[in-house]
Amino acid sequence: MTRTLLNKFNQYAFKISSNTVILSLREGYIALIPFFIVASLITLINQWLNISMKGVEHQFLEDFNVLVWGIFPVLTLMSFSYYLSKNLKVHSIASPILVFTCFTATTGYITISDGDLAINHRMGALYSLLMPVVCCYFLSYLERLRVFRLVGVSSISLFLRKHLNLILPYLIVTSVVLLLFPYIDMAADATVELLRSLNPHWNVFEKLSMQLIISHLLWFIGVHGDNTYQLLVSSELTGYYVLPDLISYNFFTGFVILGGTGCLWGLIVAAMFLKKGQHEKRIAAISSPLALFNISEVMIYALPIVFNPYILLPFLLCPLVNASIAYFAFYSGFVSVEYADEIPWFTPIFINGWLLTESMKGIVLQVGLVLINALIYFPFLKANRDNNLSGKALDVLMKRYTAGRLIEEGAEGSFSETQRKEQISAHSLKEVTEALNQGALTLFYQPKINPYNKHVVGFEALLRLTNKDGTVSGPWFLETLDQHNLLHIIDNYVIDQLEIDLEQFAKHGLKPKISFNISPQNLLTGGYRRIIKAFAKFPGQVEVELLESSYIEDFNKTVTIVDALKKNKIACAMDDFGTGYSCLSVLSKLNIETIKLDRSLLPEQLNSKSISLYTNLSEMISKLGFKLVAEGVETTDEEKVVKQSHIECVQGFLYFKAMPVEEAIYLYMTKGDSVGTDNTTKDKGEPVEE
Repeated sequence: MTRTLLNKFNQYAFKISSNTVILSLREGYIALIPFFIVASLITLINQWLNISMKGVEHQFLEDFNVLVWGIFPVLTLMSFSYYLSKNLKVHSIASPILVFTCFTATTGYITISDGDLAINHRMGALYSLLMPVVCCYFLSYLERLRVFRLVGVSSISLFLRKHLNLILPYLIVTSVVLLLFPYIDMAADATVELLRSLNPHWNVFEKLSMQLIISHLLWFIGVHGDNTYQLLVSSELTGYYVLPDLISYNFFTGFVILGGTGCLWGLIVAAMFLKKGQHEKRIAAISSPLALFNISEVMIYALPIVFNPYILLPFLLCPLVNASIAYFAFYSGFVSVEYADEIPWFTPIFINGWLLTESMKGIVLQVGLVLINALIYFPFLKANRDNNLSGKALDVLMKRYTAGRLIEEGAEGSFSETQRKEQISAHSLKEVTEALNQGALTLFYQPKINPYNKHVVGFEALLRLTNKDGTVSGPWFLETLDQHNLLHIIDNYVIDQLEIDLEQFAKHGLKPKISFNISPQNLLTGGYRRIIKAFAKFPGQVEVELLESSYIEDFNKTVTIVDALKKNKIACAMDDFGTGYSCLSVLSKLNIETIKLDRSLLPEQLNSKSISLYTNLSEMISKLGFKLVAEGVETTDEEKVVKQSHIECVQGFLYFKAMPVEEAIYLYMTKGDSVGTDNTTKDKGEPVEE
């Protein structure tokens, strides 16, 4: 029961983490990390000067500090809009401009009074995330409707055509937002007034709980929780005495928010003890110097904590636990308050504990709270490492949606040359670009089967395109991209995604052997280096399938590349053996391990000559020391010929079609070559059920 619930949670968590809006928000906030660091340092310097250098004139820094945080909603808006529009396949410059225009025109963030501009921080906090979602999704929908396109396929460049066709969708989105947002604004004002009218006579625990839960929930959705909470509620709910001598400000900064929002020091300590958590450890190491001054933005946006379902519970729980323990520690007299004035929020941990209590007991209490927080965070952080997307996996997930944009950029650069050659070829590239912009690349895996015991002995990674309607199609676009020298974009995606998928197999303790193709031109011009970098850490698991054109174009270089791959424990196979002219001549010269017999060699209607050719060819290749793979086995008669040829590895529709990585992992767990004899089925010449 527990495992079933955990699996369900993992499924929903993965959907949340891989949602386009969440991924775009993460990218947007990561892009703002340099701003967060610089802005926080400016704030620290300004606060320090206010406290210790009262005689020094630094009004310019005060003004700059106010301005920096005043434009924070706009920076969030533009960064989020850019990445959301990029991932929705709408123009990544035109869309943020549209969002910013609608934002400033409707939300009241920028107001004009007596000819002067003023900024309303509250309006920025409320709408900086909502406006990009509304505008970008609406624009993306309208852009796909042919009725709003002013220019069809023509001799003008794809880049120009795309922007001309934005005119009508632009106009409609702006008009609808201008009409709609006054009503949204009225609802927002009513909500804010309701929050401000909350009963200021709540007891301390109610005030503490309200402040901690709401501010942390705001942080969790990417909004600056502390500032926004203070803007939304009455002052009685933000400035109060926890105990007669202990103001809420000192209580929060000294004994609740240790290291910044979410009790960051506990999370950092937990990350340092997380085995194989390289991503988490690196982010914790980067965050530590800032956490010393209670600045938590790097960890919140880079781990990430924002919209991370695995971290939500401890993120809310740790501050509540700290507040409860610290309150009773003071109430019981274990520690006492010796300093009544406000201690700056950026005062490092342990120093603020000493200043508030003038006792080692205050420091001991802080140490205990950090350790408790680390214990709370650790199991959730481990689950996040094991199941959630992080690091390169997120980067590759974004790549699957961006191939069309990258190809579009390449197509625009070569438009003039294409126009001079063949208009039909240019039109074909436009069709490919549009298809990739509408869909998403993915890798499917076709199992390789031992025909005698029906065990899965490996997979071939095959490129697929998930279309807008959810259907999956093969890579029909590769020939067109090859004509325009754009295949390297697809190759890079395949390599990166395969690396991530191998890591997914490894998380389940599986080490299958997986083969894949790469374009010959890319392989010969340096692509093999990328392969080595990605797969040297998976020794004996990866096999590169060489197409005939690889060794025909530059045989000596191919030999060198194959040797380099083998040195890094990456095998090579000769693909489509039997379809070209030079296959036999290179068998003794290339240092490859596997020969894949093309389906065209399989006998038709059990032709005796064809059977003899197939069996004798297989025998000859086996005697030369090569492993054999029979491709395209679709009938039981073909399977009999393969067995008669003593081939121990086959692939084809008789057994399994290509499948997503999740299904491949489950299949290998149950029917993999390493599971032993429990799952072995007797050879009856029957296909394994799909």
